Amino acid sequence: MNLSKLASHSAVLCGLLGALASAPAHALDIKLPQETSQLKASTLAGYQSANAWCVMCHSLDYVNTQPPMPAAFWHAEVAKMVKVYGAPIPEDQVKLISEYLGKTYGNDQK
Repeated sequence: MNLSKLASHSAVLCGLLGALASAPAHALDIKLPQETSQLKASTLAGYQSANAWCVMCHSLDYVNTQPPMPAAFWHAEVAKMVKVYGAPIPEDQVKLISEYLGKTYGNDQK
């Protein structure tokens, strides 16, 4: 491709990108289905935290369908939600949620 054709293609591309950049953005209206799953009730402080924070990103079915796992698994899962997926859970809530999930859904429950 010669230099003049390259310049012509660049100009067209820049024009298209400029037009796209100046077009108004439209917000998506996303309606999620009603949550049908519930966490196992508990008097542990993490129960309320899990109900508030976990449902911001996913259904509670993700918790309820897990096989019983040790508390360390649940702590790693909650930490992963924050560090890998960017869940906005405050650090003090991570501990509470992890403890609740470990004691309520863990295989080392008494």
